[in-house]
Amino acid sequence: MRAILLCWFSLLPCIIVPSLLLGKIDYTKLDPDSQEVQQASVKAVKRLGPDRGAVAIEKRVIDIIGIPKGMVEAGVALTGHIEELEKAIEDLGAEVTETEIKVELPSDILFDFDKYNMRLDAQEALEKVAVVIRAYKKGIVLIEGHTDSKGSEEYNVKLSERRAESFKQWLQEKEDLKDTIFRTEGWGKSKPRATNETDEGRQKNRRVEIIIKK
Repeated sequence: MRAILLCWFSLLPCIIVPSLLLGKIDYTKLDPDSQEVQQASVKAVKRLGPDRGAVAIEKRVIDIIGIPKGMVEAGVALTGHIEELEKAIEDLGAEVTETEIKVELPSDILFDFDKYNMRLDAQEALEKVAVVIRAYKKGIVLIEGHTDSKGSEEYNVKLSERRAESFKQWLQEKEDLKDTIFRTEGWGKSKPRATNETDEGRQKNRRVEIIIKK
């Protein structure tokens, strides 16, 4: 009888803890790379509060079911990556849908006038783009260059193509994204976002768009 009781007590943590942690969610149907799951993970950690964070959980769970410390540390690192991703998306003003993330950067902060070499002060924005790309590295990344209507059509197409290619090369070389599948396209002045009759409108049309497929 004593042996049976000991057996039951040893099994209780294996039954109770997963139930408390996991609930009734069917995790086989969740995509761990989806933005919804990542956002839910961050919110769950924040709800625990400052005194019930990963450190407290680490000791309690290890004591109960013997989870290796490294696994808990990996979870803390994952939370940090999710928060970094959310901040990058917010700072870039990215548009997020179920299938893609779209980032639009003004050419004026990336390139000097009439040039296609990346400006040094564009590094911060590019680093944030790289954070988003790494989070969805399985997808294809489209980089599209656009100009205003000043100049000939042929000149604008070539300039926009070179700017898109320069953007790609920077990410590959500076952010070590050589394994990412990039596609570049130069649209010149053919896809304006605003009127080309005003300086403000032309400024909006001079841009680089990055579409990251999930």
